[in-house]
Amino acid sequence: MRNLSIVIGRNIENRPTRLSTTTYSRRKKATTVGRSFRAPARRRRASIMAKKGQKGPGKPFLEWCAENGKRGERVANEFREELPTKLTKGSKYKAKWKCLKCKHVWRAKMFSRTRSDKPRGCPKCAHNAPASKKDNFLTWCEKNGERGKKLSREYVDKDKPPTELTYASNYKAKWKCSNVECKHEWRAAVNNRTRSHKPTGCPKCANHMPSKTNNLLMWCEKNGERGKKLSLEYVDKDKPPTAVTYGSDYKALWKCAECDHEWLATLKQRTKTSYPNVCPACKAR
Repeated sequence: MRNLSIVIGRNIENRPTRLSTTTYSRRKKATTVGRSFRAPARRRRASIMAKKGQKGPGKPFLEWCAENGKRGERVANEFREELPTKLTKGSKYKAKWKCLKCKHVWRAKMFSRTRSDKPRGCPKCAHNAPASKKDNFLTWCEKNGERGKKLSREYVDKDKPPTELTYASNYKAKWKCSNVECKHEWRAAVNNRTRSHKPTGCPKCANHMPSKTNNLLMWCEKNGERGKKLSLEYVDKDKPPTAVTYGSDYKALWKCAECDHEWLATLKQRTKTSYPNVCPACKAR
């Protein structure tokens, strides 16, 4: 008969037993008490190399600069770090750069500046780049299908024609909504309208502008008892309820219908469906 007392953690057939998650975590914790965690040697070496810029494919950075003519000369002159001989052109190290034109200082990864497809340059110059015949707002509209056609129609600024600015310009241009029933005019930065993520549109069509059919009073009439209460509590003299929308950021004056307490709150805080704003005096009771 085999002595099972000396076979700890094994079953009768000499195979490891499966430990529960709780037991395993307790044993692991017991063995690591008093010891600080240290990453594996391979990971530590990789992090050190990434910091020094030694990790990455391709030729040495200075050799790449020498082989790439004026572009390489400009990139080398904009480099503002020590020991460029330890860097490669494909390194992921974020080096410091200083633009030769506008003197702007920024950080960017080595490979993003040396790659052949869409290399990075000075972000300040790229944002304020002057328009050209091939690169302006009008040519951008021509390349962007129906969306570009719509923006081209809505651009009605007389101070600057669309050929004098780029699609990424900060200039607040004048726009006129192409919707026949709207025709609202407003100002917005060009880059706010051309960006790919959540571009801005006509504020009136987006229900941000009050109208005869879109205002707080109309919203209250459509929202039963809750709407009646808000209509009674709205006591702002600066703006009547027909001059604001239910989703406005305007801080209006309210007077509680129950305790006559007055306080300020935005329209959207009071009309939102989830946790709407209520009288602070009644809430504190």
